[in-house]
Amino acid sequence: MLNTKSTYQWKFLFLFLIMLISLFLIIGCAQPEKAEMEQNKDQENEPPQSSAPPDETEIRTIETIHIKDGEFQGANGWLSNDQLVYTVKDGAISKVIAYNLFSGDQELLYESSHPIASVTVSPMGKYILIRSSPGTYDAALTVIKSNGKIVWEENITGFDFAVEWNPYHEESIFFASFTEDWDFTTYHIDIAEGTFRELKLREPFAKWGDSNHLLFLDWDNENPSLFAPLVKQTIDGDNETLVEEDIFQFDAARDRLLTITVPANQSDQALYTFMDNQFNEQSSFSIPHLTRFSDWLVPYYDWTPRGIITFQPLYSAESDMYAGGFQLISFDSQTGDKEVLLEGMENAPLSCSPDGKACLTGFYLEELIMTDRKEVIRLVEQSE
Repeated sequence: MLNTKSTYQWKFLFLFLIMLISLFLIIGCAQPEKAEMEQNKDQENEPPQSSAPPDETEIRTIETIHIKDGEFQGANGWLSNDQLVYTVKDGAISKVIAYNLFSGDQELLYESSHPIASVTVSPMGKYILIRSSPGTYDAALTVIKSNGKIVWEENITGFDFAVEWNPYHEESIFFASFTEDWDFTTYHIDIAEGTFRELKLREPFAKWGDSNHLLFLDWDNENPSLFAPLVKQTIDGDNETLVEEDIFQFDAARDRLLTITVPANQSDQALYTFMDNQFNEQSSFSIPHLTRFSDWLVPYYDWTPRGIITFQPLYSAESDMYAGGFQLISFDSQTGDKEVLLEGMENAPLSCSPDGKACLTGFYLEELIMTDRKEVIRLVEQSE
């Protein structure tokens, strides 16, 4: 009997120990799970964290271009929001260089033993048209890709030239050649097909209305005027269509058109009107304009993704007598919003990055305006 009773006691003690160990294990597992649930609950109560990266232009430092060898000839435009193109003359050699604003990295894209007269970057930065001058009336035209690869070359005679990239088809370029007497010949360059053919246009300063049509002001040479009708026609010179009457100046970008005129009842104002490429008006704004001997001064401007950035005078006056400085303003053609970015600026050429957050300015495009920071930075330092 004693042995049987002792056996039962040991069995009871053994089961009790197993139950006690199981209880500890259950509690131990429950605690992390409870802590994890509470942590998740706390995270749900916290304000959501933005997953979007910070605006890089707010935190990245601009790297100054240091010219050690050669002489800075000027900046020429943008390959991307970070990368621009500039030209240097180093002895008898002219160079086209790509430069990253934020890393300071640079790459030689092209060099010529002849002076480089102009460098024009295509709207999306895919191509660069370089015009070098072997002689006074000779021009060597070279198109390179953004990596420096030559894709098209042609020699042409002329005293001066005009270039318009097609924003709808970057392999397509409108080109005009002038003599000293300002007689002109117009051409169409097709990089993909490797062609360079003469066009029949009455005016040499044309813009692309779409991939196959050009826009120009139809000036009457027999009856000079400050205004002219805006005309659209096919690239082959057919099917002319009147777009607008009494235009002083115009410009076009992809799917957008800008006309500048002077209202009859506000002769001291310049009216900027924006349309889509079907000529439906979107918005407009006015600025005081400055008169010149025979016309009006249109301040420098450039396109942005939503409108333009331009300079505006503080009041209307004769341009030679005006001393009021300029405001740098942005205008959103979609919303009609106008914003003053900077005061006390000089009216100088502008070339804005694809996103509109940075603009080159100055007569050599040697300064940089950060539009979001409202800051002007000297971009180039020339070593002695």
